[in-house]
Amino acid sequence: MQSIYSTEPLAPDRAYVRAPDRRPWYLRLGEEQPIVASGCPESDCAPGAIEAHDVYCRTHERLLPFSTSAPTRARWLVVNLLRALVCGVFSVSAQTASPAPVTVLAVLTGAAALGLPLRHYTVGRTAAIVLWALACTVSVLTAVTGTHGHRIIGTVSLALVALAWLGWTGAKLTDRADNGRARARRARRPNPGDHSGGRAVGMIGSGMAAVPAALLLSLLLARGPSGWLLRLPAVRGWLLVTAVGGLAGALLAALLVGTLDGWGLVDLRTRQARLPARPALLRWTTVDRRWHGAPPRSFAGRVQVLVLELRRQLVTAALRCAAFAANVLRLTGHHAAKAVVRLANFLFRQSVILLRRARMSMFCAGHVLGRAVRVLVTTVPRSLRIVLLPPAVLVLAAALVPVVAGETTTYLTHGGPGRLGLALLGALACVLLWTVAWAAFTGEPLARTRDSALRTAGLALPHVVLLTTVGGWVLGLPGTFGHGRIHVGWLTLTLTALVLVFLVRARPDRKLASGQ
Repeated sequence: MQSIYSTEPLAPDRAYVRAPDRRPWYLRLGEEQPIVASGCPESDCAPGAIEAHDVYCRTHERLLPFSTSAPTRARWLVVNLLRALVCGVFSVSAQTASPAPVTVLAVLTGAAALGLPLRHYTVGRTAAIVLWALACTVSVLTAVTGTHGHRIIGTVSLALVALAWLGWTGAKLTDRADNGRARARRARRPNPGDHSGGRAVGMIGSGMAAVPAALLLSLLLARGPSGWLLRLPAVRGWLLVTAVGGLAGALLAALLVGTLDGWGLVDLRTRQARLPARPALLRWTTVDRRWHGAPPRSFAGRVQVLVLELRRQLVTAALRCAAFAANVLRLTGHHAAKAVVRLANFLFRQSVILLRRARMSMFCAGHVLGRAVRVLVTTVPRSLRIVLLPPAVLVLAAALVPVVAGETTTYLTHGGPGRLGLALLGALACVLLWTVAWAAFTGEPLARTRDSALRTAGLALPHVVLLTTVGGWVLGLPGTFGHGRIHVGWLTLTLTALVLVFLVRARPDRKLASGQ
């Protein structure tokens, strides 16, 4: 595509994205945000007022796809060949009394109705077209198979949609969790759940998402329409096991992650009992009863001095032994008391730390579980819109296409306002279902897509009415005079009257404009 920063004028109907998205395509589905760089070929066209899913220019009401600055012969030839081809399809269907040509035309119309609004949404356009082709294939298979084939097709389709929803939801949860961790790291805001929990949020959310999905599938297989679903008791039992296992696995993973995250976040400081003080050593001494004064000169006095000294030495030795024994006992008791206090402090500290870690683990587990629930709650509505809604509406549209083709063929060959009313109601329902599908794939708010769809319908309706009117007269006049099976009927006459009324009402406006 031509660069938007180039000085050369851009080609009409071009869009760009602000930054390339490197994620896988299934994560970009429904989140593409193309910005319109150029609108219609008019010089005063304001691309800022045009949404990427608009089919007509909001300022000049020109068709944006395939628009050119000046009309060319090739373009005129292609447009008129397409108109002639549409008329030829209805003619062939009426002449052969077969709805197959109208069915093919309806399928191509559905592809155009999906592809044109999504032309700037690369992933959304591809997904819509592929899903529409699969829906048409399922419709064809159900038309050529019996009741048993319908049950197999319905069960397989339900299983594929459920697996797609679970896979997309799990991938989206993981992606959102990774984005949240990246934003938290950039903001430098550490949280208790930003360690292992940030990586496990997607897994926990996926386990929780499997619970309602398994229960709903089990309920559908048990109570759903028997003509379209197989009764599989063994599968229903495994689905219940999956629901219980998904919930138990999510809770177990949350507890494990909470334990890993909260283990090192506790305060290891605790109150400790004081150790007993070391006792002082006992020192026992005897009363000094030795001889005082001048030494005796007699033999008896000298013997008495020696006896007193011996008694003092013996008593001192006995006291020292007793003091030693008492000190040994006291120190032994002191060390035993210290050991008991240390053991009590250790047990108390470990118990307190264990309680703190258990409390912090539960807090982190609750934090991670809450994050998983919040991410799941915000992801489920989008998953319903992106994954479940388009297949449902496109399958309904594919089922209505043969009905509309059959009623249209019957009206072309036999006429009747009842057939015409049924065909128009079926065609309107198909258009509404196609609109819901492409609006879901854009990911835009409902108000924007609704306004764009109403504007497109309002601008395309005059072209459809005029083509139907002219085609009705071209194809119906030969049959009216007996040269074909198509006759001028209710639809052609009614649209012709409406066109004439609008032409008559528009004449004064043209006269006033010419007078001015």
